[in-house]
Amino acid sequence: MAVSRKIALKTDEQSSNQLHIYEVNPIIFYSGEADELNIELLEFNHGELIVKSLSTAILKVKQLFMEDEEFNIKWKQSAKGLRITLPDGLTNDENRKKCTLKIKF
Repeated sequence: MAVSRKIALKTDEQSSNQLHIYEVNPIIFYSGEADELNIELLEFNHGELIVKSLSTAILKVKQLFMEDEEFNIKWKQSAKGLRITLPDGLTNDENRKKCTLKIKF
């Protein structure tokens, strides 16, 4: 089972504002269909996910969407990786135990 780790960093020593960073271990695999990868998240919440191994130097992403869901996923790919913004309504609960993102390249 993938385990996440939460790290809270103070953005300013005098401030109580914190930057919350979650380290997740997604499962990335070839779906069996031409030019398609899947990213399976067993732990997730709204926010951003950066996949460094999917930079423009590796492959060019053409489309990204969620399997069996109607959420609009925003994404941007650069030389630093693939940045995916998960929607606010997307959370782990009893009805949604995992999230599968499909990437077409």
